[in-house]
Amino acid sequence: MGSINQNLLIWDSIGSPEPGHRKVVLWRSFSSKEYPNAVSMPKLIEKDAIEIKNRFLSLIYDLGFKKCNGRSVIDHMQLRSGFNYWWLSLIIEKCNYSKSTWINDAIRLLAFEKWITEKNIKNLELVSANTSLANCIRVWCEKKEIKFSWQRLPKMKDSKSIFRRFYGYLPIPLQALVWFVFYFVSRWPLRGKGLEEWKSTKGRITFVSYFFNLEPESAASGRYENRFWAYLPNLLKRDGITTNWLHLYNYKKDDISPSAKNAADTILRFNQKSRGKQIHITLDSFLGWQVAIRSLLDWIRLLKAARKLKKVRFLDIGEEFNLRPLIEIDLKESLYGHTALNNLIHFNLFEEALRLLPKQKKCIYLQENQGWEFALIQAWKLVSKGDLIGVPHSTVRFWDLRYFFDNRSYNSDISNQLPRPDMVAVNGKAARNSYLQGGYPQNELVNVEALRYLHLNTFFEKQESLLNDRGSFTVLVLGDYLAENTHHQMSILEKAFPFFSSSVYLIVKSHPNCPVNAADYPSLNLKISMDSISTLLNDCDVAYTSNVTSAAIDAYYSGLPVISILSPSTLNMSPLRGIERVEFISTADELVNSLDKVQTVSRKKTNPEDYFWLDPALPRWKKLLGNN
Repeated sequence: MGSINQNLLIWDSIGSPEPGHRKVVLWRSFSSKEYPNAVSMPKLIEKDAIEIKNRFLSLIYDLGFKKCNGRSVIDHMQLRSGFNYWWLSLIIEKCNYSKSTWINDAIRLLAFEKWITEKNIKNLELVSANTSLANCIRVWCEKKEIKFSWQRLPKMKDSKSIFRRFYGYLPIPLQALVWFVFYFVSRWPLRGKGLEEWKSTKGRITFVSYFFNLEPESAASGRYENRFWAYLPNLLKRDGITTNWLHLYNYKKDDISPSAKNAADTILRFNQKSRGKQIHITLDSFLGWQVAIRSLLDWIRLLKAARKLKKVRFLDIGEEFNLRPLIEIDLKESLYGHTALNNLIHFNLFEEALRLLPKQKKCIYLQENQGWEFALIQAWKLVSKGDLIGVPHSTVRFWDLRYFFDNRSYNSDISNQLPRPDMVAVNGKAARNSYLQGGYPQNELVNVEALRYLHLNTFFEKQESLLNDRGSFTVLVLGDYLAENTHHQMSILEKAFPFFSSSVYLIVKSHPNCPVNAADYPSLNLKISMDSISTLLNDCDVAYTSNVTSAAIDAYYSGLPVISILSPSTLNMSPLRGIERVEFISTADELVNSLDKVQTVSRKKTNPEDYFWLDPALPRWKKLLGNN
């Protein structure tokens, strides 16, 4: 044990603490000018990334097998034959990017737990607005006989409407019932749309996909083109193969169909235009009183199971640190809240949809391991149809924990094991290696082309012509899906911009869900562009990307240097993590230095086939679908 008593400050805020502290831990920062010797939790996490990630996955696995009255938590979640709810919960989904941001603090606590070993700490001060984190650290300090103090920072102002704030004050089960009524009322116009075509379809291949990401002009004319699937639907249609398309509608993400009535009209146009070669329907087309009643009965069963588990401390999770204060919100929402009812509605809708669908050879769905997918898997296996195939449609990032599970999850000897599709169709070497390194059974992986990235072949052919001969230097700013991350990215750019050379120009390509307004950043001479990324990449010299966006892949394999900003609130979620010649920065100074660096580095031709399979003839897809 160390010989020097230490006072420790954990700084969970922006900026830097005031001078005078002997030992500082930066909870979500990478560096501090005032404290060059500060310990950075994000850096420690990356140092032991594999170990920490596996420890967290192990904790989640163990939580499901905690015992209550002689039965595991998972067994208590068996609501009826063939349907186990545990796998639909937020705990299993592990969406640390947007839904369950507490996971990032849990990962930091695991890194902190390892670092603090053999440190002789007598006083620990936390500066944070996070009550759950403070409770975790306070309990640990009491156990270790360390004096704990908490400087509570004010939380961000609530920008929600009065109605939403009132809704938030309601008990969680009552919130769920209010949401339940809203769901049925708002989506009722979709009921029955496409139902007759669905029941009489001649197609034996079904796709389950999202209803957004449609090509606007095509949708308006009744042609189904979706960026998730590129030209695969048209290829199958051209070859005379009838397909069925079960769409998940989300009005929040759909500019083309901002209401259920709009979505219903679009479905009708798709079916009329395809003339029986493509059958289109939404999951909400199967809404009805029977689905509503079955969902509520399942919810009552879930509430009874949750009440039994409440009597024991099954929520306790962790070794040195008890992560209960962090995980509790997701557990309550998953067991009592509108998330629970949403998952149950999805299961009952899938059950109804598949019951009415003629026998199928294959079902292909977009795989992100969300709750609705585990509902689909269990409903599909209840009706004993053909092969079920999950397709990770984008990139499989190291820290996107949705794609990873403890290795024990793949042990077929346990009861109520993790529901899995028959196969996972991986779109390149990178995705395949990620699954294998995560312990996924190799015999359940099949290779397909990366439909969303087929255009990268064109980039590769043009890379030689991308060299800068314009006498200026243009930075393409690629924004994030989340407003918080985009604002951080732009704030760093604002601080760095005065130190750029006068010949640097900025073009911003926002994420569709998070538009950037130039008026919000008056000190930057921005050009906001609505052009496609492929067009913009030809006119730019370097890409400055958010930490999460998959557009970084487009930039990298177009031959552009990529500078990616690390977000203080999340882990390194970049799809280019671990790839050479990508600059990761966290401060304005680092951005200036990286930009100077990439202006002097010669470009290197990069082949996207190293990451994705991109044969435009789609031989792997044809083999998978039996279309030879």
